[in-house]
Parts: sequence; structure tokens; C-alpha cells
Amino acid sequence: MVLPPSELNRVKMLAAEYTRSGFFPMGNDHELLVRVASADPTALSPVISVLVRLYNNGNLISGYEKSVIIWLNDFARISEQLRSDIEATISKDVLDFHGSDYAEPSLKEAVRKFSETLKVKRPKHYFDLCRKILTSNGSILIIGAGFSYDSYAPLLREMEGIACSSLYDLGVRNPRDLYRTEERQVWEHISSGWQIFQNHMSFILLPKEPCEQHLILAELFHAGYITHIVSFNWDDLVEKAYRKLYNEDIPKIIKEDIESEHALWKLHGDIENSDERWVLPFEEGRVFQALQRIIIRTTVPAISIGYREQEKVVREKLLNVLENRGGVTRIRTDLSDNPPETFSDNALMAMKKIKLGIEAAKNSTYPA
Repeated sequence: MVLPPSELNRVKMLAAEYTRSGFFPMGNDHELLVRVASADPTALSPVISVLVRLYNNGNLISGYEKSVIIWLNDFARISEQLRSDIEATISKDVLDFHGSDYAEPSLKEAVRKFSETLKVKRPKHYFDLCRKILTSNGSILIIGAGFSYDSYAPLLREMEGIACSSLYDLGVRNPRDLYRTEERQVWEHISSGWQIFQNHMSFILLPKEPCEQHLILAELFHAGYITHIVSFNWDDLVEKAYRKLYNEDIPKIIKEDIESEHALWKLHGDIENSDERWVLPFEEGRVFQALQRIIIRTTVPAISIGYREQEKVVREKLLNVLENRGGVTRIRTDLSDNPPETFSDNALMAMKKIKLGIEAAKNSTYPA
């Protein structure tokens, strides 16, 4: 990044001020700030990138969000180039979250000033989604592996060790060679000895603890804002979160021929029922007929968080039906915000925004 000498000098002075005051959010990258203060222009872009990434990902220690916003705002006011670079990379949804009426007042004010500097309007996506939840008297939440990512429940790409251990126990020689060349064949082989795999996976999943998104989900389900949770995860993190908050078991359906108007549906298997065969990777999926009967008459919106929609049966019998009823909003880190029914976000930030959005929509307090 090349700035005119006058702007670079102002950047240097500001960085020196923050260095002296002990600007801790940078963590191990604090040296970059020192280099900027020493008039090293090559460190400026990395400093901006580090802070924007920490802010966007929600990885800042609580209380530092305001400091980062003020810091970025000060730099954006120095240079149009800096303003443009920051505006292009900062998450507008995170600004929306921190600028809501339910944010801490000084944080909200810092966001207002920062938004004015960047010349951006905060998006209404989450607010509009939450109004739809309220006007429809509830919603259906669909969760996939990405929802449990922060609890260290393994994603498919992280299951090599578990899969190879299962193959070895099934008598396969050189299981890693097979896994790295014929992944689909691996899971077909594991399906013949599914009890072994499920025992390995249960050993991995049982110690896992729920994260904040699971607790928020349990809270919104208990309050009735989410009428059904449709889970494609084997873990019991939602169940643990609900038990932790309310000291009782969440209403749960794990097999066919059971109906409920308010339940957690475990369609692909359940760690608390590991003696029954789960749906394994690359299989077509499963949707209980009782759930199909419910969704065919629903009018509430559906939200899908962290689910990649790879199973044909699920797409045909669940998602396509919901698309034509109350609609489906998809939230994953690999999506864009275009079209508006898809959000690029992680599960934690999405659940925080939905919770705040519902409170804001209840009072019609979305700020212009």
C-alpha cells in the first residue's frame, strides 16, 4: 500500500499513539503495529487485514470490539485508500450486530460513527428474517455439521483417522491408501460394519460440550421462536445445551411414526441411540414421513445453518418442499449475501444475530 507522505506520516503518528497505550487486540501480531509506528509502510496492509479478520470472525476478546472499530475508523478518516480498503472487507452484518439497539451504548455509537466514515448503510437481512419469524409464529431451523464446528465435532474432511481406524478393525490392509484414493468406496465398506464406526464416533463425540450457538438455539426453541429443529448431526450438543439451561430433556424424535408439533428431529442418527444404524457419508439421506406430513402444511420460514445439502432425498423431500412453503434462508461461511436469502456467516454469529434480531423486531426498533 503506497500512501502520500503526508498521509503516511499521520498513519505513523496514530500507530505510535496506539503502541504507547498498549493496544492489545493485535495479540501476537502487535509487532506489526510497532512497525507501522516506525514508518514501515509494508506493515500497514497486514495490520488492517488482521484487525478486520478478527472483527469479522468474532474472535476478539469481549470489550475490544469498540477499540478495533475506533482504531479502524481513525485510519479510514486519514486516507481515502484506507477507507475504501476497509469498507470493501469489513463485515456489514457484524456492524449490524454491534450497532443494534441491544448493543452496549458506547459500542453502538462507535459503530454509528464508523458506518458514517465508511459511507455504508447497515444491512437489514437479519432484521427482516426475524420479522418474518415473528409474523409467521415460528420457524424451522435445519442444522448440519458446520453448526457444531466450534465444539470440535469433526467435519467429513476431518474423519480420516476415525474412518481408517474403522477400516483397520474391519480387516482392511493399508486403510489410509484406500481412503486417499477411493473415499466413496471407504464409506461403502464401513457401512458393512457400521457398529464399529459408530462406536469409534461415539467415543469421539461423547465428551464434546455445547457452544454458545447451541445454548441460543435451545433458548429460542424453548421460547417457541423455533418450532422444529431438524438436525443432520449425530452429536448430542443441542440436547446437552437444553438440559443445561432447563434441567430437562428436549422433546426429540429419532425414528419413524412419531409426531410432534415442537421437537428436535435427529434424521441421520443419534449418539444417544448408537445401537441403531446412522446415515453415513455419501448415502442418500433420510426424512421421516411424520416430518414430511408436518412440512407439507407449514407456512413458517426455514433457516439452514452449516448444512451443505449433499443428500438427494433430503433435497427432494425436505428442502424443495420448504422452498415452496415458507421459504429457506441458507447460512454458511462459504456463501455470499447475493441473493439476499443466503448469508455468509458462521453458526455462532448467525445465532447471536437471530436472537438480537428477534428482540429488535418485537419492538420494531431497527435503526435506519
